Amino acid sequence: MIGQTLGRYQIVERLGEGGMGVVFRANDPRLERDVALKVLKQDALHDEDSKRRFRLEARALSQLLHPNIATLFDFDSDRGVDFLVLEFVPGESLAHTLRNGPLPETRARAIALDVAEGLQSAHEKGIVHRDLKPGNIIITPRGRAKVLDFGLARVMPEAASLTQSSSISGPGALVGTVPYMSPEQVRDGRADASSDLYALGALLFEMTTGRRPFGGDHVLSLLYQIAHEPAPFLRVVRPGLSAELEAVVARCLEKAPLRRFSDAGALLRALRGESSDDGRGLPTRASSFAGAPPEPSSGRGIQSLVVLPFENRSGDPAQEFFADGMTDALIADLAQIAALRVISRTSAMRFKGTHPPLSELARELRVDGVVEGSALRVGDRVRITVQLVDVASDRSLWAKSYERGLTDILGLQSEVAHAIADEIRIQVTPDERARLRSKGAVNPAAHVAYLQGSFLWNRFTGDSVKEAIRRFEEALASDPNYAAAYAGLADSYIMLANHHILPPREGYSLGRKAAERGLSLDESLAELHTSLGWIHRLFDWDWPSAERECLRAIQLNPGYAFGRSRYALLLSGMGRHEEAIAEAQRAYELDPLNLLIYTVVGDTLFYARRFERSLTPYRKCLELDPTFGAAHTDLARTLEHVGRADEAIKEFVRGTTGSDGLPRPSSGLAILYARAGRLEEARATLEAVQALAQKQFVSPYGIASYYAVIGDHDRALDWLEKAYSERDGTLVWLKVHPRLDGLRGEPRFRDLLARMRLDS
Repeated sequence: MIGQTLGRYQIVERLGEGGMGVVFRANDPRLERDVALKVLKQDALHDEDSKRRFRLEARALSQLLHPNIATLFDFDSDRGVDFLVLEFVPGESLAHTLRNGPLPETRARAIALDVAEGLQSAHEKGIVHRDLKPGNIIITPRGRAKVLDFGLARVMPEAASLTQSSSISGPGALVGTVPYMSPEQVRDGRADASSDLYALGALLFEMTTGRRPFGGDHVLSLLYQIAHEPAPFLRVVRPGLSAELEAVVARCLEKAPLRRFSDAGALLRALRGESSDDGRGLPTRASSFAGAPPEPSSGRGIQSLVVLPFENRSGDPAQEFFADGMTDALIADLAQIAALRVISRTSAMRFKGTHPPLSELARELRVDGVVEGSALRVGDRVRITVQLVDVASDRSLWAKSYERGLTDILGLQSEVAHAIADEIRIQVTPDERARLRSKGAVNPAAHVAYLQGSFLWNRFTGDSVKEAIRRFEEALASDPNYAAAYAGLADSYIMLANHHILPPREGYSLGRKAAERGLSLDESLAELHTSLGWIHRLFDWDWPSAERECLRAIQLNPGYAFGRSRYALLLSGMGRHEEAIAEAQRAYELDPLNLLIYTVVGDTLFYARRFERSLTPYRKCLELDPTFGAAHTDLARTLEHVGRADEAIKEFVRGTTGSDGLPRPSSGLAILYARAGRLEEARATLEAVQALAQKQFVSPYGIASYYAVIGDHDRALDWLEKAYSERDGTLVWLKVHPRLDGLRGEPRFRDLLARMRLDS
């Protein structure tokens, strides 16, 4: 249409395209000025519904006169073509601006203030934008932000006299741009003024961090994240931003509309640094980053807590497993409440036997509340005492003692979780309440054996896990329908297979049998879904099934940090790096002292090729525990890829040296020797690895990686085929591991990727 005229307007250039229309710059010869013409697309010219919606947009815009909204001058039709005549706004879109990376906080705040003022004007007229995104915001040469394109706007019922229909896009439609949609838009298409505030929160997040709160190219995964996942904390993604801005963004991105700002005016006041109290008495989700999760909310309500290890009141050290089991159970129940951040077991257990000041503990874990308790078991009777303490005021909010029979222990645990949720007035959805209530009687002998097995499993050594299997089997001998014991069995067999203590086919087969049997008894156990997802990933190489199980686990238990860390690794291996990093960070927020989760955060950064950034979590892990071997070997792998091979060798040796003072034979060490040019040591180390393979399972993938690094592609591909035939779980990194980059042009490698279903 360039060069043509519509009405009196001469079309000069094409500016862009939306869902319904195309926008051109045109000249108005009568007033000698440029205007923007929005013209219905060709395929919509004869569609009555599209034409109706176009007219409704014109009527809505005609009500809006604000310097931060592009003004409507006219609505007309020429030769059957409907078009809007709008203010031409020179400048560039926010989307174009963000291509250069995140903005300074002061600039992002200024843009957000302009947009919020425009939204406030629209909302006062009863008009909701519903498609706020960077492409619909223009930054003028003077720096003012203007909101464009009300083509998907909704006129609220109280302002419906403006139109004959309250929805420009049609009733019940899922409209908008997915990354900026609110949870209620995603779930059922509902949108009101609060939905625009959510979208502005997403824009602020992107402006200041350079990434969206929820990412990835898979629409279903993105929709699920928006509907169910808490947004990442702003200063975890980009340290250095202010706590005030983080609080504003977190409030905008709340899942429940009632927990967001009451209106655009309240958001404006918060952005200006004025009082953010909007009359609801609702707390914001402020946080900080110093390698730590969010800050406490300073008495504005408990949204995060830690359950400290219950004290064993029996006087018998052999009963420690029971007190630990009560701690685990309460953590698991509370973690099912999505609105509450509950510190996971591993971090909580680091305080076992210690009595740090609550203020110190709260700073380290960044929590608002602390749950303390004690447990006493005498025969088949149980007595527990529980206290909830508000850290900000250092006072007890609630305390109660319970005494029950062991058969009622599951119901008792749920009752305590309900009481705590009610006391802190946290939002508990109907589904969450139903899951907390669905606890029946338990066989005492089975439950005790299960707790003993869990106690042993958490020691995480080969011998302790084998003993745990015997205890879980004892539990099932007493009660063959005890689903939790099957979860323990599944995790035990997976651990033995993953650490090559059992051959993969044997370990994963036994793990699958246990997980599937457990799920047939109780589909609501998140642990079982995580176990089955892990088998789908490491043994079946069935990525959709693995993701489905991981997402189901997170849906059932949003606070299950271990499940989230497993999902992060799945995403990482599939090359979905932004999602993987975000999921790993969420696991870290839930379990900030868990050594394994530090390595997961590092791994997701490593496989995303952000090598320098991945050094930090590995080193923080070693600050917590200098003896943790996995952190040493993972750090060594990163040092290898930043060109510090000699330093990498020292780290690897620290992580693999046995009681004899010698490093264990490892293909990883052979690779590091080769990288450092120490070829004789590399060959000798590899020969030791191959000799070890005559006695036990050794990963063929590791040997393949060695040959790939030294450039022997044929041998590398041969060993990869061996890894494939032996179902070596390490093959899950085939798509993303930098050590295999030299093979990526080989036809045999591409064929293997296709067979692994990792080629897309």
